[in-house]
Amino acid sequence: MPADIAGSTVNSTATQPSPTGTGRSITDLSVPGMVPGLASSLALDVAEHAFHLLMRGPDPLSVDGGTLGQGLPARPIPMDELRVMLLHPSCSRITRDHVWRHLIEQARTHRGAWMVAAVALALPMLRRLVTPLTDKIDFEQGGRPVRADREDLEAEVLAAYMEALTRVKLAWSHPVLRLSRLTQFAVLRAYAPEWPTLLADPDLIDRSEERQQPLAYPAGHPDLLLAQAVAQGVITEPEADLIGFTRLEGISLSSYCRRRGLLYCTTLKRRQRAENALYQALLKGSL
Repeated sequence: MPADIAGSTVNSTATQPSPTGTGRSITDLSVPGMVPGLASSLALDVAEHAFHLLMRGPDPLSVDGGTLGQGLPARPIPMDELRVMLLHPSCSRITRDHVWRHLIEQARTHRGAWMVAAVALALPMLRRLVTPLTDKIDFEQGGRPVRADREDLEAEVLAAYMEALTRVKLAWSHPVLRLSRLTQFAVLRAYAPEWPTLLADPDLIDRSEERQQPLAYPAGHPDLLLAQAVAQGVITEPEADLIGFTRLEGISLSSYCRRRGLLYCTTLKRRQRAENALYQALLKGSL
């Protein structure tokens, strides 16, 4: 369990002893099996439990809706109410992104209760990540392939997400989506037994640039290739996002550009440059 959530101390009502009378801080997620009143030892269940304890006090952690603006009620908004607001279909992307940038800043600055809140508000996203990651990740044990243990995987997802909170750039659009991809890449890197190599029979071709030898993304875990390329500085994280969405997740480049207000030709060239950098790195054996 990540140390920044486990046993953290903050100056707010979040540091009051838990209502169970154990004297432990309610931001303590250290040993899941030892959390009073919680049957599950899964990391995300422990995070949810810690959030509920955090919100029980007479002065629960909240944000100032008046200061944040963006259509939020001009009053203190407790975090559990804020979570409901952000998940509601009527909440605009602009409001959601603005609030999340504030949460990320607070979690970085104050950690403790704010980190618990930043985890709790992302739990729907983190739970959605676990199932596909379970399907993607396998390794050999005793000569036979086995799936990753759910408890270990959830702990890895939680740790990767908390690391992503410190790395995501606040100037980026869609901060929650960025956090999701950073988390996914980090977990796949952690479980990767070896890095993919260039396939002999490439199948992805940019017709607009026929002279460039096309790049094929390895079967199995192509996300790993992008994650390693970002880690080695071959491409940037935004370029990995572009390739991930438009090559691996089946989103057309035109839809990708339209949703983000980007110029198609500029984005196409940007993807071609990034894929050429990947291709060169694979040829040199550095990936």
